[in-house]
Amino acid sequence: MSGVFKKHAEAIYNLRVRPDDVWVITFPRSGTTWSQELVWLLENNLDFNTAREKPLFERFPMLEITSKIPEIAVELIKADFMNLGSFQGLNEAVKTPSWKTIEEAPSPRFIKTHLPLSLLPPDLINTAKVVYVARDPRDVCVSYYYLHKMVAKNLARATMINFWEAFRRDLLPWCPIIEHTNEAWKQRSHPNLHFVFYEDLIKDLPYEIRRMSEFLGRQTTDAQVKQLASFLNFNTFKKNKSVNNTTGDNNPVQFVRKGEAGGWKSHFDDKMTLQAEEFLIERLKSTDLEYPSFPMRETTTL
Repeated sequence: MSGVFKKHAEAIYNLRVRPDDVWVITFPRSGTTWSQELVWLLENNLDFNTAREKPLFERFPMLEITSKIPEIAVELIKADFMNLGSFQGLNEAVKTPSWKTIEEAPSPRFIKTHLPLSLLPPDLINTAKVVYVARDPRDVCVSYYYLHKMVAKNLARATMINFWEAFRRDLLPWCPIIEHTNEAWKQRSHPNLHFVFYEDLIKDLPYEIRRMSEFLGRQTTDAQVKQLASFLNFNTFKKNKSVNNTTGDNNPVQFVRKGEAGGWKSHFDDKMTLQAEEFLIERLKSTDLEYPSFPMRETTTL
């Protein structure tokens, strides 16, 4: 985490969790926005009108966003440098710490975070509903790279090779990814934690909507599931400005990009592909965590 996180870590860790909270936890670029919208709609009687009109970052704020803003960037954000002020509510996050805004928000609260369970309130999953979404680290890396390109625009100089090297060495924010995911994976049987893979959401969204609905204690008819799946269809979803919070209308890199699995294959060369396999085998061998796109038992017996 960035150095400024030290100023907020204790307050975040000691945040009072409420029984009617719903949290979505992910490593960045793991289907966070998609999952937030799904959860919010299920919890708000499929209020599609509000979902189209009110930005998701207002309906489902990010807990630690203030702790990601270096002091040097505060004045730039206030001046809306490169449209950063309007991105994910950063203009408000520099005025009031995001955790404090959430602390004072009325119930029910919907809270997004990229922090692992170990940095969050210790009573979280014993008190509130928590959704954790995991994604193939290789696809995460590619999507994360494009997020940095979107925010930094022409100031971004790193290539995909540079970015992958930093990612696999755990030098990027919120890393390391395997350990982050494994903390939730070990708690996947807890009745208050719903663990889902991004790849499964892509594979059968209606089925995963039903699973999510059951976890949240919501009743949904077949017609509602169909309606929700249509609203969340990625081609439609990325056109929704309340969720696709891109920095600038003319930015060729979008916040909500492709919504695909396996896109890393067109970005990794042979060396990176081998490094990624070695990375996953090494990091996963001491866990029973398996990604749908990288079944460890099959890989390690080759």
